[in-house]
Amino acid sequence: MRLLTTNAIEERFFKFIMSHRMFSGEDNTKRLSRGRPVKGVRTGIGVSGGPDSVCLALLMKRYRKQLNIDPVVIHVNHHLRGKESDRDEQFVNELSKDILGFECVIHDVRLTGKERKGNSLEALAREKRYNVFEHCMQSLKLRSIALAHTMNDNAETVLINMLRGTGITGISGIPPVRPGFVRPMLGLSRDNVLRYLKLQNVPSVTDSTNELPDYLRNRIRHEIIPHLMQINPGFLNHTLALSDDLREIDTFLSRIAQQAYADAVHEDKKGILALHLEKLLAYDNLMVKLVLQIAVKHILGTYYNPRREHIDSIMDMLGKTKDNSAVLDMFPEGLVIYKDKTHLIFDRKNALGK
Repeated sequence: MRLLTTNAIEERFFKFIMSHRMFSGEDNTKRLSRGRPVKGVRTGIGVSGGPDSVCLALLMKRYRKQLNIDPVVIHVNHHLRGKESDRDEQFVNELSKDILGFECVIHDVRLTGKERKGNSLEALAREKRYNVFEHCMQSLKLRSIALAHTMNDNAETVLINMLRGTGITGISGIPPVRPGFVRPMLGLSRDNVLRYLKLQNVPSVTDSTNELPDYLRNRIRHEIIPHLMQINPGFLNHTLALSDDLREIDTFLSRIAQQAYADAVHEDKKGILALHLEKLLAYDNLMVKLVLQIAVKHILGTYYNPRREHIDSIMDMLGKTKDNSAVLDMFPEGLVIYKDKTHLIFDRKNALGK
């Protein structure tokens, strides 16, 4: 595989940003060339200290003026790896001060024993991290926060979703842009990242848990993707292109589904959501499933799509026209779904009242 130069990596990074309009800097180069003052937009950068996030911070520094940004480094210490976690915090703090020259904000997040019980540490840590990012968005008055996901992360996510069972949204992978967050590194591979750090002679730290084979993502990262890359070296690029195509389809269908959902809603108040059965069942199965996804996410107040088997269970219930007392209580957070002769009801009222 041909090794990219520093300029080639930087140009690929910048081109990806501009093609997805991630920041407010489309016209900044012209404005700068005319000598006009440009006030930087406050922008966060999530930096763990690992190679990907360090590379992101360096590239953001490289294009700071062109992107019209005033970067703030945000580091979250989960305290899950003892001294190693504290080492990461110190490294990011020194990197921000000595190499980047960026403001650095450190947040301590400790997971309680109750939170850990029966839950994935990786998923819990991610949820806590995003809570911190959303807090920082408000407290630091940030326009957006840049995260360091790469082409490899996108391919890993696509494969994980396929293995667990997913629809179009899951195979669409990691979105380059979603409200409040941008991922400028999705156009670069992990090999590009490591090479850039080597060329810049800038160190990073390593999370020892990334090497453990018992995590599904790590097995895909270290075993499956290298094998697929041997079969076809263009696998990462092809997966990213497929994700982009499917995301466009998903966006189009979601827009129609939102209209269908709004038309089907009969009641929407705290803890209760009711949909008109007649209006809902007038659509074909694909649209019904998309409307159900919207309904479940709305009543639970979550960004993530419900599991496929949950949607299939609701579809089975809808298909039983003679059983108007069917009830589903397999959902999280006390959600119960049932139907009467005219409506499909999503009920969280009792759970919210506790």
